[in-house]
Amino acid sequence: MPKKKSRRGGAEGALSITSMMDMMTIILVFLLKSYQTENVSVAASDDLQIPISTAEKSPKLAVNVVVSRKDIVVDGEFVIDLEQTVDDNGAQTIEVPDDEKRGQLIAKLYDLMLAKAETAKDLGAKAGEDFEFKGEVLLQVDKRMPFSVVREVMFTAGQAQFGNFRFVVIKGSG
Repeated sequence: MPKKKSRRGGAEGALSITSMMDMMTIILVFLLKSYQTENVSVAASDDLQIPISTAEKSPKLAVNVVVSRKDIVVDGEFVIDLEQTVDDNGAQTIEVPDDEKRGQLIAKLYDLMLAKAETAKDLGAKAGEDFEFKGEVLLQVDKRMPFSVVREVMFTAGQAQFGNFRFVVIKGSG
């Protein structure tokens, strides 16, 4: 005589709560690992030493202007070379070449940043209020850079409708 099949309690093919918890844990760990906070990439170089600060504000997404001891770069795009000169006291200093300037305005930097401002305004108008153009600039400036160069870069950015400046610093202890 053949044996009868016994019936098990519960529906066939149902997920157990243990399997679902394992799945949710894996998804949570994956999301936490892949989540990135606001990072700013700083190009490591002998020509760019970022100052140390105890500032607590986190960086925001903005146009990235790097002023190293050799050149000026905007969002990874080369703009101009800076020249090293010797002042009256025999000390070496860095400045923007005179043929690249119109008064305090750096011509090539102005043209590039004005184009970026117009593009950002167009995209902001299409994307809505959340992505409105705010004129924000992240400045990565070598800590040994003369203020005259920093002033000219800031003046040029301001003339190109970028008036909100954030300086990139390395977080240090106070």
